[in-house]
Amino acid sequence: MKTVGITGPTGSGKSTLFRAIAGEKPVGDVAAVSVPDERLDKLSELHSSRKTVHAQVQVVDVTATARTAAAAAARLRNMDALLVVAPSFGGQDGEAALREFKQDLLLADMGPFETRLTKARKDPASKKEVPALSKALDLLNDGTFLSSQPWESDELFTFSALAPVTLKPMVLVNNVDEDALGEKISDPDFESISVSALLEAEVAGLGPDDAKELLGAYGVDEPVMGVVIQQIYRSLDLITFFTTGDDESRAWEVKRGATAPEAAGAIHSDIQRGFIRAEVISYDALVEAGHWDKAKAASKLRVEGKDYVFREGDVTNFRFNV
Repeated sequence: MKTVGITGPTGSGKSTLFRAIAGEKPVGDVAAVSVPDERLDKLSELHSSRKTVHAQVQVVDVTATARTAAAAAARLRNMDALLVVAPSFGGQDGEAALREFKQDLLLADMGPFETRLTKARKDPASKKEVPALSKALDLLNDGTFLSSQPWESDELFTFSALAPVTLKPMVLVNNVDEDALGEKISDPDFESISVSALLEAEVAGLGPDDAKELLGAYGVDEPVMGVVIQQIYRSLDLITFFTTGDDESRAWEVKRGATAPEAAGAIHSDIQRGFIRAEVISYDALVEAGHWDKAKAASKLRVEGKDYVFREGDVTNFRFNV
């Protein structure tokens, strides 16, 4: 399960957005949230699955219980991705607030990198780290996020102990008034979406039909969770594949480019270790066939080996032996 931290300037509506995503009355500042996916619901319907299990992400209101800036930065370092909230509602200047907050993120990385570089220059065993650390620190001092640059695997290994905040995938949520939906902030460091966190928080307490009606009145097709997760998946370069049957239909996440055994490992390490083959069909082809057994009877399933690279929306059954 990936962990997504909500952060941003003071007064930006971070906690309101957290409530909108986590539900009307979340317990504490961490919530496991199901990823909405109509494809999974359709597969469950086709197979009369007794259980439907959506993929989940863990959403964290990072600053809710952090008493200091250092404590908040420490929590940010543990996140897989960040939702950065910019306050553009109630007459606030979201772009100005974002510029100031970006400086806070840069400063959060500068200190650890300066300390590490100083030690590396004095330690013969760490001399090889100096070029990467120096390059990273130069970028930070120039006001540039580390995510803006491609890095070699050995450089990323050097950075791993520092868990730099500005290297993480980030999605910008421009928190606007209800009548300003669609207004985005253009910033090279962020993928951007426009949301009214207050409206979404109100929707979180309604039933599906009432929520759809209220959002529709403002020209919004779906609650914020679906939009946010799509952006997060893109930023983390994740894809979704499915398993389905009478017992259970389930969505799984895997890194784009994952091979069949790696996808099997998302389910269980034993399946990856004992992988034999994968029976695979695209979601659209399975829906057209009407059922897994029908697709199999019509020879619509592909048999893929260890080199097969999984695609978005693949539906699969793994054969394995342990």
